[in-house]
Amino acid sequence: AMISTGSVYFLLPRLYGRSEMYSVKLINAHFWIATIGIVLYIASMWISGVMQGLMWRATNPDGTLTYSFVESVKASYPFWTIRFIGGAMFLGGMLIMFYNMLKTI
Repeated sequence: AMISTGSVYFLLPRLYGRSEMYSVKLINAHFWIATIGIVLYIASMWISGVMQGLMWRATNPDGTLTYSFVESVKASYPFWTIRFIGGAMFLGGMLIMFYNMLKTI
């Protein structure tokens, strides 16, 4: 996504005969909001996956599973909330980009 947005930022002004985008500050805001959103999204899913994997591997001394599948899913809820926040931040960054594109055109 970042390569595509960078390409749009480079090509859009040239397509419409402008020297640059409407606002470089908005470009920087978009970049940092989207980057933080992606990091939150990826990190929360990675941590959640490791946690679920460890819960599925945990066994009692008699060989039965320590946690049920449902318990491992319930333990993932906080990470899904963080993932939602990260996705919303990425979307917010894309909306900033869209506004900047409209003002450039």
